[in-house]
Amino acid sequence: MFKEKRNKGFISVLILSLVFFAIATISGFLGQMHKKPTEGFADTTDTGKEVTMSVYGIYPEPVGEVDGGTVIYIVQYSKEGEGKFAVVESKVKDESINELLENADSLADNPGTLTGIQLEPLTDTNFVNTSKNTKIINLDEFISSILPAKSVVARNMNTRIYLSLSEYSRDSLSYIFGIVIFSGMGLMTLVAAFIIRKKTVDSFKELYRLYPELDGNLELLVTQAEFYDQDLKVILYKNHLITYYKGTQALDLRDVWRIYLVRTSYSRFTKVYQFVYTRKDSSKKYSLTIRNTNRVEEQLEEFWNLLPKKFPEINIGSL
Repeated sequence: MFKEKRNKGFISVLILSLVFFAIATISGFLGQMHKKPTEGFADTTDTGKEVTMSVYGIYPEPVGEVDGGTVIYIVQYSKEGEGKFAVVESKVKDESINELLENADSLADNPGTLTGIQLEPLTDTNFVNTSKNTKIINLDEFISSILPAKSVVARNMNTRIYLSLSEYSRDSLSYIFGIVIFSGMGLMTLVAAFIIRKKTVDSFKELYRLYPELDGNLELLVTQAEFYDQDLKVILYKNHLITYYKGTQALDLRDVWRIYLVRTSYSRFTKVYQFVYTRKDSSKKYSLTIRNTNRVEEQLEEFWNLLPKKFPEINIGSL
């Protein structure tokens, strides 16, 4: 039995929109947590963690380059004992590094702060890269090649882990992209939900206006239809083609110049069937979505045979 369901299709699309907005909100929340890590550099040896690093000194120039196009600096991250030192990997002219360099003379008394991802360097025996960027390889050997073995920095250099600013920056962008993309998808589906509902409401108004007998007696759409397929959600009632798969749409076939069926395959198992039509007063293409079954073309044979008899002025088939 056909019933007036003005929210048919609207609710499901609205829920999808809310899901997208929820994902965008979660991305924003994770992004805020990403900006404010609670652990300090070298508090643990865990790799891939967001950490903050206090900087008490920094070499004035990069001491090396990474294949990915980034550079590395040596910094002092602790004043304990003779001091503790580590490597920081960053983009060329990174703003955080530039700020430290500008205040290098005062860092010993007023340390700066870097926020990044704590990573374990690769070695010849441990070369599995789980990082998004090109990771530093054989950091021990590199430090030995540029620093005297007995120097204070070399003796107190932490080569087990290093701080990556470029990876942190990339992760930050991924959260921003997540917010933008899912907010955009949420907005588009929200608009689509209200468009579906408006089309449904307008369709019922048109049917009631042209066919007063339907008001309060919608079962006539089924019992007196010239074509009705419950599986496809398609009805031909007098001059109107009605689809009610995702929302209800009513098309006055007297206004149609051409109509045909289009199948769109999104995957091996996902297909969408639509009536595509143009009006007599416009070349713009419109569509009516119908329900997919395993035998859509076969189920519509009666409809295509009936259409030219009832509406001989309509052109059937695509150009």
